[in-house]
Amino acid sequence: MTTAANAGPDRVDGIEVAPLLPAEACGKADARALLDWWNGLPRDGGAIPDWSDVDPVALLPWMGWISLYDVVDGGRDIRYRLVGSRITEQAGIDLTGRLVSQGVYAATPRLLLEHFRRLGERAAPAWTNRVMETQHGLTITHDRIWLPFRRVGRSVELWLLYVCRLESSADRLDAGRLAGFGQRDPKTGLVPVTLNPASLLRA
Repeated sequence: MTTAANAGPDRVDGIEVAPLLPAEACGKADARALLDWWNGLPRDGGAIPDWSDVDPVALLPWMGWISLYDVVDGGRDIRYRLVGSRITEQAGIDLTGRLVSQGVYAATPRLLLEHFRRLGERAAPAWTNRVMETQHGLTITHDRIWLPFRRVGRSVELWLLYVCRLESSADRLDAGRLAGFGQRDPKTGLVPVTLNPASLLRA
């Protein structure tokens, strides 16, 4: 994964990479409950739980807003293993099974690959809070929790993403509808949006 150096070390394709914050610092109740669940999983002598120890039924409180990402070839690429039904419903497209390098919901593939590279270096639960701005200038605030899992060996091989419950009807994860489906790329079916720095989050 190569970081574009066109706008400084923390930018890829001109867009700021989301700062990785400690997951335990997120104050949302649903995020804290998810982190408690992750912390309670068996470790088998390691710091990162094994995905094979996960009972999918335990994830029902967060279902629909969870995505799973497989790390491909040690991080050369990332595959959307599963995208939550609520996320695909709101975005208007399901990327399950695709590689990140083939297209993403927001920003650019290189930005998301760089994000996963940084997640891999950290190899610990992380929290990101950003503003998504659509083509029409509308914004959607969102908090995300990233949880690492292993499958074989000790390295991180799978990431679980949870999009936290939105607290305002005005702040919807609705990028496709707000940006206008006419803005979709005919080849990928994706709507172009940008991510703003966390400093622009609404109070």
